[in-house]
Amino acid sequence: MNVQEYISSGIVESCVLGLASADEQLEFERMCATSPEVNAAREAFELSLEKQAKEQAIAPPAILKNKIFNEIGIADTDGKKTAPVSTVIKAPVVKMGWLRYVAAAAILLLMGSTALNLYFYKQYQKYSSQYDALVASQTQMAYDNKALQTKLQGYESAMGHIKDPGMAVIKMPAVAKSPDPASMATVYWDTKSKDVYLMVNNLPQPVSDKQYQLWAIVDGKPVDAGVLDMQEGMTFAKMKNIPKAQAFAITLEKHGGSDIPTMSAMYVLGKV
Repeated sequence: MNVQEYISSGIVESCVLGLASADEQLEFERMCATSPEVNAAREAFELSLEKQAKEQAIAPPAILKNKIFNEIGIADTDGKKTAPVSTVIKAPVVKMGWLRYVAAAAILLLMGSTALNLYFYKQYQKYSSQYDALVASQTQMAYDNKALQTKLQGYESAMGHIKDPGMAVIKMPAVAKSPDPASMATVYWDTKSKDVYLMVNNLPQPVSDKQYQLWAIVDGKPVDAGVLDMQEGMTFAKMKNIPKAQAFAITLEKHGGSDIPTMSAMYVLGKV
């Protein structure tokens, strides 16, 4: 809390009127000693109280003078000047009960305002959190929709190639020692352009540091035909152009592919 907030909190009025606790009074005296602004606020409030006391003071009646002179044995009936008498008259005490009510009301209003601000702040946090969740949900829906559109486009492209009469279809079932006996893939080989397309019918999802690699068997030797990025659902991908081949096979290799196939990790094989 800065100095202006401290002054505006009503603590100055409470301490001057004697409404503050001992700890608040001690802190107030320390602030007055170290802060000219707080001390000035204290003096200004005290002056306002003094001014109000003077404005509300009641002048003593004229008969009071004779009564006082009679009490001290001095006559003043002839109008002559008397010797000056040192007299001490107590100043009237101004009742300031109403100031206590004002201070208490100000404190209650401050507490109410603080509670109301806290309520509105919590409501703001609640609606702000709901708004962020809604934005995140809409973003995820847009992402899912884009992924679905991409997948549908892939399916349409695959169907177009599959229906092409110039495509040679090479089915690749699981080999005898396949890590997954249920594995199945199909190669679509364009007999005119020699472009190769691979459809994954059933292959287990590889771990993050592994990729499936397609091999073309050319004159008894394996030739790299490209690596495959697996997707959920049907995967149909264009691989490398292969001018001629007697068979195709798929192995599981390190991410990025290998120069030679890992025979123990061969999943499927199909002859042209």
